[in-house]
Formats: sequence, C-alpha cells, structure tokens
Amino acid sequence: MNEEILEIVKKNEEIARKFSRIETKISSASSVHELFEVLLPGIEEEFEIPFVWLSLVANGKVSSLAETLYSSEIFKDRLNIIEQAAFLDLIAHDTMPVLANGDLKPFYKLFPQSKKFLIKSLAIAPLALDGDIIGSLNHGDFSRLRYQSGMDTSLLARLATNVAYCLSNIMAREK
Repeated sequence: MNEEILEIVKKNEEIARKFSRIETKISSASSVHELFEVLLPGIEEEFEIPFVWLSLVANGKVSSLAETLYSSEIFKDRLNIIEQAAFLDLIAHDTMPVLANGDLKPFYKLFPQSKKFLIKSLAIAPLALDGDIIGSLNHGDFSRLRYQSGMDTSLLARLATNVAYCLSNIMAREK
C-alpha cells in the first residue's frame, strides 16, 4: 500500500515538473506567435498528447488575436473560432477545466474546421483575459481513459492562468 502511494506521489511530481517546464518556456515569449508556437508543441511533447489546439470565442476582444494567429503556419490546423454563447455552454460558464470522454459530439464545435480529430477524451482549459473568457486550450487523446471526469485539473488550471497572464502582458506591450 505504501509503495502504491509513493508511486502516485512520484507520478504527480513528474507531472508537476512537466507543467513547470512549459510555464518556464512560455514566460519568456515576446510575441503572441512565440507564446503559442512554444506552448502547443511543448504540451504535445511533454505529455505525449496527440492533439493540442486553441479555440477562441468570436468577439471583438480577440479578433486581432485570431488574425495574428491565423497568419502563422502552425495555426492553420490548430485554431478555431466558436460563437461565445455556444462556447460558454460547453464550459458551463466557468473557468475551471472540463474533462470529457464518451460522447464528445457536443464538443465538435471546438475542433478546427480544417481538421477532424479521432479522439475519445478531451481536456478543455478555458482562457480568461481581463476577467473575460476568450477561448480555451484544448487537449485530445485517442484513449478514452486519458481525461475523465473527477480527475484533478489544478495543474491544468494553473497553466491556463499562466498562459492568459503571458498573453495579457504580450498584448499590452504590443499596443
């Protein structure tokens, strides 16, 4: 029993280190492009997640952000725009990450139009800018067991907060 607990602690510490490495890398980003060009592949590599992409809500606050990201080749298949009401319904108007597996059909609205993923589980980490939810960082996996309701999402929530903080700082500098 003690060995099992020790293994869980070790695994959790390794997960925390991976998140920390990503957070360290994004903290030095000097542009919106650099922030997300480091973030998305970084998550894929650190956690061996096959699909990582960004969803942004359709409103004026992020329209310039969407235009900036669409100009980057990396975002051709990694970005989608979703109506704000539909997005807020998916995340229950909350900033806490959502984990889903099983029937993912309602979440198809989050997928980039040019690419459909064959995923069985999904993690959605809402991003807020100046108190307003602007979109989400999405993770998809082939395994139904990867993301399940009830799993701890505190590190993912912290990452989303750090991404939003970095984004806010970059956008303030670019004005």
